[in-house]
Amino acid sequence: MALGPMSKDLQRYSAHVGSLPECVRGASQFCEFLGDMAALGVTPLERHGRRYAVIAARSNRRWWLLPLDRRRAAAMSLEMLQPVTPVAQVAKCAASTLARFGPLRFLGRGRISLTGLSEQADLQLAFRGNAAHVACFTGTDGPHRKTALQIMDSTANILGYAKLSRAPHVRPYLRNEARVLRQLSELDLRSADVPELLRFRDDSAVTLLITDSLKSAASAAPLVLGPAHLAFLNELRNKSERLGAEPTLQWLRQQTARVAQTAGAAWVRLLDQVMTALQPYAQSIPVCLTHGDFTPWNSFLQRGRLYVFDWEYAQQAWPVGFDLVHFHLATVAPEAQPSQVPTLVETLSCTQFEGNKTLATRSLLLSLACHAVFYIGRLHEAGQQLEEWPGSAMRAEMIEHLLGSGALQ
Repeated sequence: MALGPMSKDLQRYSAHVGSLPECVRGASQFCEFLGDMAALGVTPLERHGRRYAVIAARSNRRWWLLPLDRRRAAAMSLEMLQPVTPVAQVAKCAASTLARFGPLRFLGRGRISLTGLSEQADLQLAFRGNAAHVACFTGTDGPHRKTALQIMDSTANILGYAKLSRAPHVRPYLRNEARVLRQLSELDLRSADVPELLRFRDDSAVTLLITDSLKSAASAAPLVLGPAHLAFLNELRNKSERLGAEPTLQWLRQQTARVAQTAGAAWVRLLDQVMTALQPYAQSIPVCLTHGDFTPWNSFLQRGRLYVFDWEYAQQAWPVGFDLVHFHLATVAPEAQPSQVPTLVETLSCTQFEGNKTLATRSLLLSLACHAVFYIGRLHEAGQQLEEWPGSAMRAEMIEHLLGSGALQ
């Protein structure tokens, strides 16, 4: 039987990662990460190269690689983690303390040596020869897994980040992010900072996006929307808003048809009901440029000022309020999300629609439908099934509640 791309990666690199536990070196996600590194000319070695500690996530098959040639670099590499739960925050603090002061042999689950990473040409060109230390993240296991790198200078200050993928269904999202970052530079946002695109490579081997960053150990990621978040969302809306969601509904129709087999008959019927219910009001629904994945872990406060990154899912004409809804639901367990509908309507009406709950309800319904179709589309692109979306039933319940509420008129 012919070897697939992942199997070839495993066969090629398994002899050089023997110091890693079997659960790491045998994982397809880790092998795919090594293949991404090879596309940059970076390979593992049994000896020599730069040593990295491999840190495993508590959930999800993902790993962080921390450089061990400088303690501060190892500790600063943990800034790639933005923990949400108290347990994860304590774990990050413990790992950081161990990296700075403790025996490094207790850091992580095994070791790997990589050659050529800090010297990689794209990184050196992007950061004008100042890339001295690089930490790695293998990416969250899922339909859009991608490799991420944190680049630091000789004193381990963070210079920026890189994201890369070889997957045909993921690379268009990195291209989208490059376009949106150029667009944002022209919008000249005043309420928040966003990354500057430093280098973009898109060839047959890999799509690579490199940006600067203001991230530091002093950054904070609040789990609740505050004044800085709302100021950013309002400015983004004001600089890109237009009235009329007919193109958005047309996109919804096209995407529903495209992913119908993955979505299943029940979801297709539900989405058809949404489009039918909203069609009479399409011209009164405002849309704008949206981040698409606005969450506490894709933003942070730096000295009280908001910084927003990871724009790969940005959309040009999604409903006003989408980002606010997404941020709020991202911190709520799936089973508790249906109970948040009244809160979301109230919040949207107060912050985005001058107290008009009817307009807020229409925007919320369209936002939930857009998110559902986009998420099902991710599964479809990766050949996965609807059952692999744990929140599917709860999101459907929210949409059904809004459709039956009589609040759209």
